[in-house]
Amino acid sequence: MKYTIYSALPKIRSDIGLMKHVHGEDEYILMYDPLRYSRAPMILALHAIKLLDCLQKDESVTCEEIADIAYEGQVDAEAILDVISQMSDRCFLFDEVFHDTKSVIDQAFRESTTRDPFCLGTVYPEQTDAIISLLNEYKESMPVRTASQLSGIIIPHVEMAEGKQVYASVLRALEASEAPELVVLFATSHYGGEGRFIFTEKDFVTPLGITNTDKAFVKHVFDQAALPLTKDDSQHRYDHSIELVLLLLQYAYGSSSFSLLPILVNGMQDRFSFAEHPNDDGIDEIIRIIKEYCATINKRVLFVSSGDLSHIGRKFGDADQAQSLKTDVTIHDEAVTKALCDIDAKAFFARIANSADHSRICGCSPNYMLLQSMNNVQQAELLSYQWWDQPDTASAVSFCSIAYFEENS
Repeated sequence: MKYTIYSALPKIRSDIGLMKHVHGEDEYILMYDPLRYSRAPMILALHAIKLLDCLQKDESVTCEEIADIAYEGQVDAEAILDVISQMSDRCFLFDEVFHDTKSVIDQAFRESTTRDPFCLGTVYPEQTDAIISLLNEYKESMPVRTASQLSGIIIPHVEMAEGKQVYASVLRALEASEAPELVVLFATSHYGGEGRFIFTEKDFVTPLGITNTDKAFVKHVFDQAALPLTKDDSQHRYDHSIELVLLLLQYAYGSSSFSLLPILVNGMQDRFSFAEHPNDDGIDEIIRIIKEYCATINKRVLFVSSGDLSHIGRKFGDADQAQSLKTDVTIHDEAVTKALCDIDAKAFFARIANSADHSRICGCSPNYMLLQSMNNVQQAELLSYQWWDQPDTASAVSFCSIAYFEENS
């Protein structure tokens, strides 16, 4: 798209990532696109933060105005225009270049029959042998469990390198339970999208193999739902919350031993004012359809939630550093995990809603759906609780694993 120094500039995309980049003794800003609509990242001088601030405001500005107001004439408008042109070319701005590129990529994904790995080589190793070796190492760091049949399990989706203890506890619990024939997987939807629930019929590919989506189940949900459900599954292309959890399930049971009902679940903040009775017609309907379908099929079903706990610190919008918040947030996490272990969906939701989700528990929606959907649960066990500290951004993320065991297991 052609801009001039007098053009009203679009806003920068809110989902663009920024991080400090160090080269020798010099520091820069690395701008990247976690959704990969961009063909390449950009490296900017530190003073470009003033430009980025201008592009985040609701009021439209021009390069000339940015040069005068933000930089007080120390950077000329033509230099700013050059950066703007590069940002546009890389799809970092909400303009026609981005929208056209997004349309093409999304359409190609919608027409595909598979959901290919998105986190390969970044969040986990690229080579199959390396993944197996890593998960072997994690699992062997924890004792073998006595056999006990799972009805459900909460698994986080943090990067593999950061969740060794929790992932080890998950792998031991999975291997101690008979392999499921169907996995119903509720997962955090990190990037929004249309509607509360985002289904897909695509089969999921990882380096450990292909797991088929239960297309008959997906079709049944759409046939039975009275309220409209979106058929746009493009969010599944880049959201990592199903992929990382699926990798553990494939490792434990084999990629082709079970089929999958993959569901991205968007936030439930709109229900916070109904903390005592959070369900609306759409939530009730999906829970009913899933429970009724699972009750009529002669298959072992494992319900899984992919969700983390608190996200605190500067990176997530807090004025304070994470370390100064961790004591209070840990207490909050303990109350939340107690409700999860009590298998009390209403108490779990109320804990989060009554605090206005001040610590940003990204597993709120999938965990709630898990608690509402499981059957025949006798007891729950908190397997592990862990923090991922991120000193560079003064931030931290907490996460846990919880196993739900069937009656008489």
